[in-house]
Amino acid sequence: MRRSRTRKGRLIQEWDFSLAEKVILVTGMPGAGKDEFIGVAIEEGFTDFHMGNVVRKHFELTGQSMNDSSVGKFASSERNTRGMDIWARRTMEELRDSPRCVIEGLRNYEELESFKKSFSNSVLIGVFANREERFSRILNRRRKDDATDINGLMARDERELSWGIGKLIALSDYMVINDSDLDSFRDRSRKAIQKVLYH
Repeated sequence: MRRSRTRKGRLIQEWDFSLAEKVILVTGMPGAGKDEFIGVAIEEGFTDFHMGNVVRKHFELTGQSMNDSSVGKFASSERNTRGMDIWARRTMEELRDSPRCVIEGLRNYEELESFKKSFSNSVLIGVFANREERFSRILNRRRKDDATDINGLMARDERELSWGIGKLIALSDYMVINDSDLDSFRDRSRKAIQKVLYH
């Protein structure tokens, strides 16, 4: 159910967060396998929301050419000027009613706190893979804002670690390790999701 309120003279629709039964928050370094985890969550009946899509949507409004460095600098600038939880707040503006939702892309503790204020029943899941594996996957997925060489990935890792993602990974309620084949990772992901649903 949505409820209406006004903001700066505009009537907007706001999600009634109390309707969400299960909320999974997902964090992990670039290329760790978060999208594959999301795919399993969708199969388990979750609706997916990507914080990165919200960042790219706002970045496109700047008219700049999209690449890893420019998007990263934009995301950092917005955090510095509008608060470390700005992307959590903007993501919540994009949410729609769903009894089960999975939100991917948390990068810092302030974002986690922001979500937990709205979702008292949320669970944080960390997805982990080593840098070599992550770099291989990033090259294969060929997303236009991805790093194109190992130095680019290292720079992105440093940027995201500076935001506080390492603390989030350490605080995860569940950790899913992505260090073997895809089927094994999907099986581990499903088991973690079922723990959230049934425990």
